[in-house]
Amino acid sequence: MKNAVLVLILSVSGFSLNAQITFDVKTAVPVDSIFFSNITQDNEFQFIRYSPSLQIKLNRPLNDLYNFTFYGSSGKRMNQVWLNGDKIIIKGNFTGKKLEVDTVIGSDIYYTSLDFRKRYDLLIEHKADSATVNNFLLNELTRNLNHVFSIEIAQAFFYRNVSNKSELLRVYNILAGQDAAVRSHLLNPYPKIGKVLFQNSIDFRKFTFNNPEGKIETIALAPGKKYLVDMWFAACAPCIEQHKEITARLDVLKQNNIEVIGISIDQNQKQWAEFVTTKNYRWKNLRETDDPVKMLRTDMLIEVYPTYFLLDSNGNILFRSNSFREVTEHLKFESAQ
Repeated sequence: MKNAVLVLILSVSGFSLNAQITFDVKTAVPVDSIFFSNITQDNEFQFIRYSPSLQIKLNRPLNDLYNFTFYGSSGKRMNQVWLNGDKIIIKGNFTGKKLEVDTVIGSDIYYTSLDFRKRYDLLIEHKADSATVNNFLLNELTRNLNHVFSIEIAQAFFYRNVSNKSELLRVYNILAGQDAAVRSHLLNPYPKIGKVLFQNSIDFRKFTFNNPEGKIETIALAPGKKYLVDMWFAACAPCIEQHKEITARLDVLKQNNIEVIGISIDQNQKQWAEFVTTKNYRWKNLRETDDPVKMLRTDMLIEVYPTYFLLDSNGNILFRSNSFREVTEHLKFESAQ
């Protein structure tokens, strides 16, 4: 099967235009099967045994971010591509590690995504100031507002500005005018932005947690104190790296009457408890229970870790960020070196 050519012809039954993809890819390693789906797997997901030519019936025309996952001697390799259009040709090479696309014919969204990423990466590489980057993103969002690819642009803006409500309000107002079908996409950050903007407090009476001893605990906030809630998990490298900064600044936080509470989303109680014990974290650490109704991360729509909440004694959110250094800057503490 070495250097074989894969041809996937994806057709949509029930549509007069016969939407299809011809997936013409040379493979450097044997491929046994391919999994094809849209990114959220809510309308397309098919696992297909490899053959030189595959006919795949689709539920609807292509207009989304799609996964092409190769299974073979190199293991499982997933590749994501924005696609739209009725008759699409994809040419490239599967190296065994990734899909290297040479050409896409019949799908303008693919080249729109490439152009956006190139210009965005250049701004970051040249260390453009925040206002310049934000204006670029908002201009691109407005230009592509009712195109499904606008979701990637909105996500980039949201993650850059999660602690800046004035900037989030700008993008929220733009997204409010978006076509409902695009705005309701499962990856669209619109509801998360609304949560940051309009949910201004956390009511800990709704949640329960596991402590390292395996007992159920609740969080009670004491009058006159502030709290820094750290949402994290053990396999999150940025979380663990920033825990070093928290350790270095813990005494300063305590001196300013700020208590740190770590809330892990790890599922294995024993492994998590051993981890926090081994790391010798000197602040309160809890783990979310397995009850989805009582999960803080579900209530707050948290998907990026770490996420920090600075709270007053009534649970009001004073500041939110994905960076401990941003927290210390907000508090006017000197950042850990």
